[in-house]
Amino acid sequence: MTHLGSDFPPGAGVLDLMYESPSTLLSCGYDTYVRYWDLRASVRKCVMEWEEPHDSTLYCLQTDGNHLLATGSSYYGVVRLWDRRQRACLHAFPLTSTPLSSPVYCLRFTTKHLYAALSYNLHILDFQNP
Repeated sequence: MTHLGSDFPPGAGVLDLMYESPSTLLSCGYDTYVRYWDLRASVRKCVMEWEEPHDSTLYCLQTDGNHLLATGSSYYGVVRLWDRRQRACLHAFPLTSTPLSSPVYCLRFTTKHLYAALSYNLHILDFQNP
């Protein structure tokens, strides 16, 4: 058995992860970070991190397999789009405008659409016809 990282505080649990290749994976969770792991390194270390700017738990992530990364946060149904070559978020998509808040539990995206599942509905963003 191998561990990825060991110096995380209690409560920094992982909620989602996805392999990008047999030797790299992305993770996100309660500690508000997306981490990119290189499993080829002997220490199996995190090689890049992105921090959610509003201290929200990250429930899910999805990548386009290239430079774009999307994350779903725990507050107000916000999906953030990141360029993995930068540390800052490119764009935030608040999916709710009501006081009823829900985490984004699951998301998928392409260059044309983003699909996000909240507790009370499914949102579809059309990037071609905004």
